[in-house]
Amino acid sequence: MLKKMVSLGFDLATLPARMTLKGARAVVAMPGDVEHFLREVRTVSDEVAREIQLLLDSVDAEMRQKSAHLDTRQKQRAAELALGAAEQHLSMAAINVLRAVWLTMDVNREQGRDSDAVVIEHER
Repeated sequence: MLKKMVSLGFDLATLPARMTLKGARAVVAMPGDVEHFLREVRTVSDEVAREIQLLLDSVDAEMRQKSAHLDTRQKQRAAELALGAAEQHLSMAAINVLRAVWLTMDVNREQGRDSDAVVIEHER
């Protein structure tokens, strides 16, 4: 069951990228629109690069201010604590995604069942 949930979670997580790739293929296949498509990709790429740079600059400024009074050893300890907290948050996020997938699958299973029908389930 867990393998199915992880597989479904992976499929759901990669769905937007797969849809984008299929859409891009369709757009590129249309004659005359390749230049327009490439301009759009470049524009979006530039916007994303600017947003990432702004985020990095913001984090850099914030952390310089917050850690100005710390020595190297204290900064190393703070980095370890931050990584530990990030790991816990990511672990809980993964668990919450699995819970959401399970609940969604369970709801779909219940909606698809006829109350009078006989259901025979088996694992492969």
